[in-house]
Amino acid sequence: MTAALERKLLDRVRLGRVPMILMYHGVAEVPEDPNLLCVTPARFAEQMAWLERRGLRGVGIGALVDAMRAGRARGLVGITFDDGYVSVLEAALPVLLRHDFTATMFVISGRLGGANVWDAGPSWPLMPAGQVAELAAAGMEIGSHGATHVRLAGVSADRLDAEVSGSRKDLTALLGADIRGFAYPYGSMDPAARRAVADAGYDYACAVETPMAALGLAALPRIYAGQQDTAVRLAAKRLLYRAHVLIKGSIVVKGRGGNA
Repeated sequence: MTAALERKLLDRVRLGRVPMILMYHGVAEVPEDPNLLCVTPARFAEQMAWLERRGLRGVGIGALVDAMRAGRARGLVGITFDDGYVSVLEAALPVLLRHDFTATMFVISGRLGGANVWDAGPSWPLMPAGQVAELAAAGMEIGSHGATHVRLAGVSADRLDAEVSGSRKDLTALLGADIRGFAYPYGSMDPAARRAVADAGYDYACAVETPMAALGLAALPRIYAGQQDTAVRLAAKRLLYRAHVLIKGSIVVKGRGGNA
C-alpha cells in the first residue's frame, strides 16, 4: 500500500469519530434576520461558556483535522464562521479569546470589504482585507468560502477553478500564509467541486449536509448553530451530530434559509 493511499484510508476511518463542527455566520443584534444567520453576542457567549463547562475546547478546523489524524480529537469542537462578517471580528473574537478558543473564518476572497449581496435580505458588511489579517494575527484560521459566493454544483470548469483555486491563491497572497480549508457556499457541491478542492491543494473542505458516499476531508459535515440554541439544544445537537454522521452520513439542518 502506498503512503498516500494509507493516509487516505486513515482519514476516512477516523471520520467515523469526527467531532461536532458548529457553523455560524454573524454575531450581532439585528432588527431583522429572515435567513436566521445571526446569533446575538449574549447568546454566543452563553454557547462558548457551555462548551467550556462541558470540558470542551473550540478549535479551528485545520487544528481539528490535525488532531483527528493524531488520535487526539477527544474533547474538541470545531467552530466555523462563513462569509466573513465584520460582526465576527467585533463580537465573536473577544469571546473566543476569553475562552482560549480558536475558529476558522471562511471568507469570500472577491468580496472583501463588500456586503452579502447574494442574500435576499438585509445588507451586512463584510470584513475588508485588513480586518481579515487582524483575525489571522489573533490566531484564527482563515479559509476560503469561494471568490464570489456561488453554488458550485454544476458550474463550468473555468468558474470552478476561479472560485476554488483562484480564491486560495488570492487569500494566500493577502495573508502570506497557506490556506488549508474551504467551505462550499450554500453547502452546494458535487464530485467535480470536491475534486477541485483537492486539486487546488486544500487539506479539507466543510460542507453542510454530507451524503455518506461523499464523507471525507473534502466534505466534512457541520451543524448549524443559531439563536435558539440554548445549552439544552446544544447538548442534543451534539448527540444528534454523532448519530447522523455515523448512521445516516448527513446533518439535517432545519429552521434556516440555507444561505451558508
